[in-house]
Amino acid sequence: MKVGVPNSFCYAGMENFFIRVIPEVLEDSQIIFSGKTTKEIVEYGLKNSCDELCIPVKIFIGHVEYLIRQNQVDALFLPRLVSVLPGTYSCPKIIGIPDIIKSNYHGIELVVPEINLRKKRKIMSEESMKNKQLFDFPMAKIAKTKNIMVLAHSYVIFDEFLNKGILETIKNAGYNPIYPAYYRFNSFYNSSDLPKEFFWSSARDIYNYFEWARNSTDVDGVIYLMTFGCGIDSILQELIMRKCNKIGLPYLCITVDEHCAGVGIQTRIEAYLDMIEWRSNRDEKSCLPAHG
Repeated sequence: MKVGVPNSFCYAGMENFFIRVIPEVLEDSQIIFSGKTTKEIVEYGLKNSCDELCIPVKIFIGHVEYLIRQNQVDALFLPRLVSVLPGTYSCPKIIGIPDIIKSNYHGIELVVPEINLRKKRKIMSEESMKNKQLFDFPMAKIAKTKNIMVLAHSYVIFDEFLNKGILETIKNAGYNPIYPAYYRFNSFYNSSDLPKEFFWSSARDIYNYFEWARNSTDVDGVIYLMTFGCGIDSILQELIMRKCNKIGLPYLCITVDEHCAGVGIQTRIEAYLDMIEWRSNRDEKSCLPAHG
């Protein structure tokens, strides 16, 4: 059986997990990943989704369409990620993504096990889950100086087509991008100063990483990549923007959607980094705004 797995949205970074778990759930299966996001995949997603969905979900639908058209898979493996961090829930769109695909594609078999750490409901044996990470993202290397914190969901930070190569743009300007690699079974960031923790695991990890990084490292600025249509981002970026303005940390928010042009984003980042350089060289922190 050819089993397709989209490398996008909530399943980005789960490749090693799928390689371990799918043979346990489906015997004699051949795993086929959709690969990196391409222009063709984005066009598939835009044609087969409705306007109300956020851009990561639209791109995810494009990955599904690509797997069905190009690889003719027999089934799609789409775990329902209800809770991937103890005491939290996933975004409602993440929880419902198998249902969204089911409503669009009636002729393909869906395998939808559930991962719900609130109920200790897992799809692998205890031995297989022991000391294993659900997601496997590369950790950012923190430099002594000139660190720029990039905040976003992991499926945005590690999708170069969606973020327009922002990490490389920052590196080319002589700065070191740092970012959260989250969604771990055992999250070690625990520095939130909020009166109540976020319900959503991704929001909790992003905010806790922001607090940890600004208190523990030398950060010159913060860039938040907000995806159009994301309810979590609309709340989270506002909180972080207010905190940055309060402490005088340069802040830039960039909203990405299907209409974004790479050149426009690159220009905004270069201007933002120029502003940081002026503040640093001329000691004009009190004269220049801390936001872009």
